[in-house]
Amino acid sequence: MLDITAEGRTASATVGRPTGSVTLINSFVVPPERDEAFQEMWDSTSRYFMAQPGFVSLRLHRAVSAEAPYRWVNVAVWETEADYRAAHSGEEFRALVTHPAWHEFPSQPVLFEVAAQAGPA
Repeated sequence: MLDITAEGRTASATVGRPTGSVTLINSFVVPPERDEAFQEMWDSTSRYFMAQPGFVSLRLHRAVSAEAPYRWVNVAVWETEADYRAAHSGEEFRALVTHPAWHEFPSQPVLFEVAAQAGPA
């Protein structure tokens, strides 16, 4: 079992400071036979984030290939990096993401800012 910490579930510090919205892309390792358990944990945890100031949107993507190393990807948009950091720094966040059931689903959280766009937003 992996030692999952709240810090390990939070994107690393950014280089410079994004001036607009930020997008969290968090990729999860989930064995195919554990999809249902993962989605239940994600559904429960996502309610916390949706209630936080600065939350914009949240989408959960599942790979269409069983061979993908990260079969589930969470994409969340926040109004600012400060909003993201505030939502990821409290005790409620810490308790949610260090719950023992999360230990079997390691993730790779990274913050992004839009660099270019094509098509409708």
